[in-house]
Amino acid sequence: MYLTVQTLLNDPEIVKAVIDRVQALRLDTIFWKKHLDFEETKSRVFKTYLGTVTGVTAGSVIDRNSNKPLRERKSLGSGYGEVAYLGDRYQMDNDRLDMLQELVTKYNNARPADQQRALNDIINYIVDDYRQVLLAPHKRMDLVDGALRSDGKATVKVDDNPQGIAMLDMELPVHRITPTTGDKSNFIKYLMEQVVELRTKFGMFVSMEMSRKTFIKSIVGSKDFGDFYKQSFAQKEVQLSSGLMSSEMATTIFQGLGFPPIVINEDLVELADGTMKQVFKDNRISLFTTAKQGKMRWHTPYEITDPVPGKNYTRSEGGMYISNVRTEEGRFMEYGCEWIPEYTAPNKIVILDLDTMLA
Repeated sequence: MYLTVQTLLNDPEIVKAVIDRVQALRLDTIFWKKHLDFEETKSRVFKTYLGTVTGVTAGSVIDRNSNKPLRERKSLGSGYGEVAYLGDRYQMDNDRLDMLQELVTKYNNARPADQQRALNDIINYIVDDYRQVLLAPHKRMDLVDGALRSDGKATVKVDDNPQGIAMLDMELPVHRITPTTGDKSNFIKYLMEQVVELRTKFGMFVSMEMSRKTFIKSIVGSKDFGDFYKQSFAQKEVQLSSGLMSSEMATTIFQGLGFPPIVINEDLVELADGTMKQVFKDNRISLFTTAKQGKMRWHTPYEITDPVPGKNYTRSEGGMYISNVRTEEGRFMEYGCEWIPEYTAPNKIVILDLDTMLA
């Protein structure tokens, strides 16, 4: 097979091999996949349910001769969601194209027995280009999902979306609690009382999530945490020191007090300007009743159904496409997809907003 840069980047088998290599390398973790799963929607605007029945109501005890009481299924609140349009265009610079051309020439001049190794070198070289394109929309959804999980609302602003405009504005009907400054000195006791009380309404919580900064300030730094709680390690009773406390130790103690496991969220995403943005907001503690919170709804982009002449398309998960095109301005790689997180039961998410307490 004789290769050129054009035939190389338009060969679906080679492009698929590159995408498979990107995924196999696992250079980047897609954070939102820990909480959501892909699910297709046939319409850009779809009906979404704001609550699900996660428990079973206890049956009635009746007299053997009486009629059975009539039960009604709990109604689910409903609303509408709409997928967000995601897309970027990347120009392959001339230096990288020159190097790619050298590798292509090396492949063409290689003996048949050595061509597979030469092709592998080509794939390894262009992996990073495809990595950028393939993971960019996932990283945007990481930011959106993190904002929703920690604050119940997400907005894409111009300052962190320089090539676009502020189009995404979401707010979930989460249960929000705002501790006051008076709760600061006995915050652990306050949190314990809240968790116990909230269980009767929302059920058992499987995790209590927060950022590292929030963990240090509000949990480890709380006066009653360091003063009143002890834990036995290696059969020795020790006084806990806030300066030596880890999230694992705190989880052990909290589970003994009836708290759910602590999850420290330290996920970061790189923005277009090279800065790193924290996914989970500071001064927030989120309580979840399930490990998975919902779906990442996706819709097939229009361009897939009506392709642009001259472009080569490769499909990826979630209806995403990656395209390559050569114009007078240069060679470009693009992606497009239509995604939005859909939380199955946001009304069962509890978020403690600590801004007032820690002000």
